Amino acid sequence: MRLEELSSRRVVLLGLGTDVRAAVSAIDAAGPAELAVVDDGPVVAESSDPGSASAGAGGGGPVDVVDLVEAAAWGEVFVRSPGFPRYQPVLLAALKRGSSMTTPLDLWMGTYGAGRTVVGITGTKGKSTVTDMVGALAGRAGLRVGVAGNLGVPVFDRGWDHAAPVVVLEVSSYQAADLHHVPDIAVVTSLAEDHLSWHGGLERYVADKLRLVRNESGTAGRVLVPAGGGRATAALASLGIEAEVVTPPGGPEGPGSVPRHRLQNSALAAAVLHDVGGPRLSADEVVDAARTSLPGRLDPCPGPQGVLCLDDALASNPSATAAGLAWVRAMDRPTVVLLGGADRGVDPSPLVQEVAQWAAGRLLAVELADNGRELAARCGITSIAACAAMDEAVRCAAASLSGDGVLIFSPGAPTPPGSGTWVTRSNAFRAALVAPR
Repeated sequence: MRLEELSSRRVVLLGLGTDVRAAVSAIDAAGPAELAVVDDGPVVAESSDPGSASAGAGGGGPVDVVDLVEAAAWGEVFVRSPGFPRYQPVLLAALKRGSSMTTPLDLWMGTYGAGRTVVGITGTKGKSTVTDMVGALAGRAGLRVGVAGNLGVPVFDRGWDHAAPVVVLEVSSYQAADLHHVPDIAVVTSLAEDHLSWHGGLERYVADKLRLVRNESGTAGRVLVPAGGGRATAALASLGIEAEVVTPPGGPEGPGSVPRHRLQNSALAAAVLHDVGGPRLSADEVVDAARTSLPGRLDPCPGPQGVLCLDDALASNPSATAAGLAWVRAMDRPTVVLLGGADRGVDPSPLVQEVAQWAAGRLLAVELADNGRELAARCGITSIAACAAMDEAVRCAAASLSGDGVLIFSPGAPTPPGSGTWVTRSNAFRAALVAPR
C-alpha cells in the first residue's frame, strides 16, 4: 500500500508504537477523510483528554481514540503497529468485508521503494546481526546505504539516510505479515518456532515471515538463505522459490574460533554487499567480520577471574540458545547457562538435541522465571538453583564454576512481562558479574 491510497479514506492507527508515531505526520499529510487510533499503551493513558491521544514524535495534533470494536466497524484502512495483535476476530471480519491492513514499513516500501535497491532481511534469529553487518561493511566499502526497520530506527524516522540509493530493512514477522510489496533482495536468515501465540501457530508464523519474499505484488528478485538453512530452505521450496544458498568459508561448520551461526550471518552480509555493488570479500574478511557481535549475542563481558562470561540475552528462543551452546561445547569447558523467561509455547527440540551432545556433568543450569525450571527439565539440563533475581543467579552460577568455566546468560525465552526488555536483563547480568562479592 502507498501513502496516497490513504487519501479520503477512514484510517485507523492500531497502536501508537514507535513505528506508527514516526509515521503519523506522513499519514496525516496523505489526507485521510478521518483519522483515529486504537491504543492500550501509556501514550493514551497519559493523555489529558481521555478521548484523544497525542501523535507524539513526528507531529500531528490530537487523534481521536476509539475502541477496537468501533474501529473495526468504521475503519477502511488499518495502519498497524507491528506488535498490535493482528488476528483478532473483529479485525479479521473487517478485512473480510473489504477493509485493508498495512504497516508503516509497508507504506514506506510502496511509496518510496521504487527507483532504488531495497534489501529486506528477516529470520527468527540473525536478522539484526546481518542487517547491522551489511550497514557496517557497506560503510567501509564507501557505499551509501540507508539502514532502518526493526533494527531500531523506524522507516519514517529522520534518523537514517532516506535518500540512499540502497536501503537495507530489517523486517520482523509482525511487519512481514502485512507486507504488500517485495524487496529487490530478500534474505531469510533462519526459521524456527517463535511468536506462535501472536501468529496463531507455526504454519501462519512461517507464512507471515515469507510475505517478505512473496506476496500479491510478486516475488523478490533474489532470495538468499544460509547453508544448512533447514526449515527456511524447505519452506521456500514449498512455494516454488529456489533460493541461493550462501556457504560460509570452510563449509557450513566454519572455523571453530567463530560461532557457526555468526559466520553464516557474516557470509550472508558479504553476499548482500556484493549484490548491491560492493566488493567481493575474501574468506579471511568474512571471518573477521564474523568476529564482531551485537550486544547481547554471545558478547564476551567482564566477570569473575578465569571465567568466560557471555551475554546472550538476545537468545529468546530455544533454537538461539542451542546455537550459542553448540559453539561453547566445542571449547570443552564446564558451563553454566542462566535459562528462562516468558513461556510462549515454543518447541524446545533444538535445545534438547544440543544438550544431548554434551558430556555428562559439563552443562548445568540456573533457572530463571518464568519457565526456567520447565525448560531445563524438558531439555535434560541438570539444574543447580532456581533464582528470582539476576544477581542471585550469577552468584550461584559463578560459585559452581572453576577458573576455566563458562557462564552464559542465554535464556531461551523472551523477557517476562513487567520485567523490561532483553536490554534490561542484559544490563542486570553484566552488572551482577562485576558486583563486589
